Amino acid sequence: MTTIGLVLGAGGLHAAAHHAGTLAALAEATGWDPRTADVVVGTSAGASTAVSLRAGLSAADHCFYYSRTPLSAEGQALIDRVTTPLNLRNPSDQPARRVPANPMLVVRELLSTGRPRPVVPLAGLLPVGTHDGSSLAARMREMHYARWPDHPTWICAVDLDSGRRVVLGRDDIDIDIGSAVQASSAVPGWFVPVEVDGRRLVDGGVHSTTNADLVAALALDVVVVASSKTVGGVAGPAGGTGSLARTWHGRTLRREVEAVKKRGAAVLVLEPTATDLARRPIDDRADVGLAEVCEAARISTLARLALPEAAAARRLLDSVAP
Repeated sequence: MTTIGLVLGAGGLHAAAHHAGTLAALAEATGWDPRTADVVVGTSAGASTAVSLRAGLSAADHCFYYSRTPLSAEGQALIDRVTTPLNLRNPSDQPARRVPANPMLVVRELLSTGRPRPVVPLAGLLPVGTHDGSSLAARMREMHYARWPDHPTWICAVDLDSGRRVVLGRDDIDIDIGSAVQASSAVPGWFVPVEVDGRRLVDGGVHSTTNADLVAALALDVVVVASSKTVGGVAGPAGGTGSLARTWHGRTLRREVEAVKKRGAAVLVLEPTATDLARRPIDDRADVGLAEVCEAARISTLARLALPEAAAARRLLDSVAP
């Protein structure tokens, strides 16, 4: 029996649209249904997509949603569950403070012997956010009625007090799926952290925009990684183009992919090309150009699947198609 892991990375609304196009292309080309993944790892925007998949929204309907075309009857019924308006700029009722959220994270990073995580001390230096992300949590609860999906679904966040990654759905933390997505998407300095069991949880992208290394120990047959914050070339030779941030995220993802491959998994990394990125609006939180982002991802993924280096992963995905 072929086992499959799906990793969905961070990147705001652009990432959600990217994932939609990527998953639709995968389903179109291989027949594999991403809803059936043995484990789904979601970070920030990827967490929202993970929950939508586990709720039953198909890859095709994800794509239809972002391309503003009619969904299937089943997909529209799921979308119609969600009635809470998404308001990510809503001020919280907590007073604003201009002091750093946790400056000790800078000391922790300087003393660390592990791989540098520069975004972690940055999160500590920023003040606590003043925007309320609870509308996102409410929407996820409306989409997925159960407290947590039946099948393994890991949502990544970061503990603002320790600077360590927290994996909701795997670690022993009592939290519902809506609050988990809110925590995973709580951008430091913008959103109020989500408090759970005395922890202040923020965006999982602070640790890694993909967190693909989490599936390494599972010894899966194939791992599909949808990454919106990197640029084409991560799965191949080192390098890549784009901003300094994208280069850093790409290096992180390469290391994660290497760790997964060492355990014998075929890995398929699906990310935007430099051309795709050049057409995107600058603000990945802006609700503009999402149809174009989705379609670009769909086309790029179909092209990627046609390359020889994708053959091993594609054969495995083909083998589990109905």
